[in-house]
Amino acid sequence: MKPSLGRVVLMKVDAAQNNGSDTAHASITRVWNDGMVNIRVMLDAFTMPLWMTSVALFDTEDEAVVHGSYACWWPPRV
Repeated sequence: MKPSLGRVVLMKVDAAQNNGSDTAHASITRVWNDGMVNIRVMLDAFTMPLWMTSVALFDTEDEAVVHGSYACWWPPRV
């Protein structure tokens, strides 16, 4: 898939800041290239959204987790 403005991705977050879940959704706010984006992470809590820049984008959660922090992935198809 190709990233574009407004598309949704997922990323690992601190579960304590996300109502117990370690995964949150984010909207792409800028596309640098097919593998690097800026995102706005929406947490399931009464906190401000996180703005993250130059986040690596992967096809799967496993690839993103291996990369480490500042990595997001496409949601699985259902």
